[in-house]
Amino acid sequence: MKPTISIITIGVDDLPRAFAFYRALFELGDDQIGAGDDHVAFFLDERLSFVLFPRTQIAETAGLEAPVAGSPGFVLSHRAADAVEVDAILDQVLVAGGSIITPGTSSEWGYSAYFADSEGNVWELMATPTAN
Repeated sequence: MKPTISIITIGVDDLPRAFAFYRALFELGDDQIGAGDDHVAFFLDERLSFVLFPRTQIAETAGLEAPVAGSPGFVLSHRAADAVEVDAILDQVLVAGGSIITPGTSSEWGYSAYFADSEGNVWELMATPTAN
């Protein structure tokens, strides 16, 4: 895997407060911000997004029942070309000594998987759907 960080997701305890802070700090137009009930995405450029996500949901993604000391406070995301590449990278993760948290899964967002490196740091692999 040649790493390409596409999304940096950080865990927050108060999404509206964090949204207000980063909105003021980044000075981005409304067309560069996407918000949902459980996240806010700042599209910094065509290749990099900065996402705010509740810390409890990051812990859940990492397979923990609740955030505890050592829970990841962020997730690094790598955009793969397609589902085949996501699965191939997961194979490399195992060979390199990491672990798979969530195997490749299709959703409305595309195809994604989560893995932990040898130190427990969480990565997301994703392949966004192609336009029809």
